[in-house]
Amino acid sequence: MEQRPIDPLIRGNAMRSATVDDDDFAPMVDLAPIVDRVVDDVVSGPPDADVRVVESIESVYSRMYAPLARLAYLLVDTQELAEEAVQDAFAKAYPRWRRIEQPEAYLRTCVVNACRKVQRRRELVRRTPVARAADARGADDLADHVADVVRALPPTMREAVVLRYYLQLTDAEIARTLDIAVGTVKSTLNRARHQLRRQLS
Repeated sequence: MEQRPIDPLIRGNAMRSATVDDDDFAPMVDLAPIVDRVVDDVVSGPPDADVRVVESIESVYSRMYAPLARLAYLLVDTQELAEEAVQDAFAKAYPRWRRIEQPEAYLRTCVVNACRKVQRRRELVRRTPVARAADARGADDLADHVADVVRALPPTMREAVVLRYYLQLTDAEIARTLDIAVGTVKSTLNRARHQLRRQLS
């Protein structure tokens, strides 16, 4: 708490009281209610104070960039587009940062929506998917068979699987991110698990 300078009037009264006998000093005001009110203000703050602590966007960026980029990569399959989706999410959040109640959930939703736009653009360019040649794929892609199977899932299934098994989100968090009902999340994940078992068995 900021230390305030001593009021000259208070200092003067204190000096005068030093020359007065204790018996002559009689407080004119009961200080107990005032002290209680000051203590309450220090502990709880004024009633209209904004007590929400806002983490800086720089701190969230350094903490969340890597997992968000991985999330985007699993949805769009290219590092460049994944990083672009994450950058766009932070750019969108920046001007309204202090008004965002749940920054992590907001950013996840922005990244997922950006990836959906990428997928829609791809569908406009190529109505039928074209398989990539095996010799054009990196060794990591060839080894990551599970990731390939996940990428082959329908978009909503793929998003739900990545959010659950990579980011470890709850059904409610996935529902908020994808803007669907919790029951839809459960049924989507159930269908996705059955499809993955068939593909991986």
